Amino acid sequence: MLTEWPRSDAHSDRERIDRARQDAENLFKPRPPTREGPAPTLNGSGSTEEQPRRQPRIFMIPPVVPITAPKTVVPAEPKPIKRRPTAKRPPLHIPPSQFGRVRALANYGMTQAQVAKVYGVEVGEIERIVGRPDS
Repeated sequence: MLTEWPRSDAHSDRERIDRARQDAENLFKPRPPTREGPAPTLNGSGSTEEQPRRQPRIFMIPPVVPITAPKTVVPAEPKPIKRRPTAKRPPLHIPPSQFGRVRALANYGMTQAQVAKVYGVEVGEIERIVGRPDS
């Protein structure tokens, strides 16, 4: 088992450290421009002095032209269908399924005459269903 670091020559250590420092400095040192040809840039275009200025990409919108609707012939209105007038016969009586509704209408704000008009019957029919005359 080694307890000590291997001994090395102090002079050779100093040379390696100096050489590593010099290499690192050379990596980050700005390079002088070369005149061998146009240097490519990141976006693939050369310098602005060598290429003509690009035209902006502007899309023109065509002018709005009023659309004239083609003249259409308006069809004549269809003749209404004549229906036979149906004679309204007053119902003879109110069906038993509507008795609760008739009582509710008569007890909560409508007069018996108004309820009779809704159902198209005589007031006597409403009085019979409600059970007492309108007071």
